[in-house]
Amino acid sequence: MKLAKRIIQLVVVSVCLGCSAQPRAQNAYQEQDMKLSGSLAVQQLQNTNECPRCDFQGANLSTINLSHANLAGADFSKANLVGANLQNTNLSQANLTGANLSNAQLSDTNLSQANLTGANLSSIGFGHTSQSMDIQQAKATNLRGANLSHANLRASHLPQVNLTGANLTSADLSDAQLVGMQAAGANLEKAKLNRADLSYAKLKGANLSSATLENSNLRAANLEGANLHQVDLSNAITAKATLKGALRE
Repeated sequence: MKLAKRIIQLVVVSVCLGCSAQPRAQNAYQEQDMKLSGSLAVQQLQNTNECPRCDFQGANLSTINLSHANLAGADFSKANLVGANLQNTNLSQANLTGANLSNAQLSDTNLSQANLTGANLSSIGFGHTSQSMDIQQAKATNLRGANLSHANLRASHLPQVNLTGANLTSADLSDAQLVGMQAAGANLEKAKLNRADLSYAKLKGANLSSATLENSNLRAANLEGANLHQVDLSNAITAKATLKGALRE
């Protein structure tokens, strides 16, 4: 009888321990899944160089070095990232609505499916030596499927940038260097592309309706099946451009 009672006590204790451990484990997972913000987010970023889904809304991060950081899904809405080093940084699905990224370095940056609505990306590029870098050696920024509607990309230096399927409605790309960019199926409706260098760009099936391309360079660009309805091509260079099936009326 004593042995039987002892066995029952051990079973009860082990079950109770299991019950108490389970909530602790669940709490640990919940805490890990919490969205870090403010100083805690900055501290984790400094310690680990990663802070996916963290909250940096309105933060002043000008000239910060975030190269090679993992910031997928992070919230940088209205943040100050002027002159920031974002080379090789993972910002896929990040929220950069209204953020200021002017003069930021975006060599090989992953911004796929990021929300950059109304963001300032003027004069972004590939670093201090980007002007002398061979176009074939440049590392392309990934903006595939990104939302760049109404974004400011004036005078940006983004050769071979991947804008496939991106939304650039009413975006300002005046004077931008976009040689060899990939933008098949992109939406560039009402976009400003005056004086932009789009030579060798892949714009197959892109929507450029009502866009302004005055004095732009479209030499050898692929515009097959593109929507060019009401496009202003005044003084644009279209030598060797492919316009098969393009809608122009």
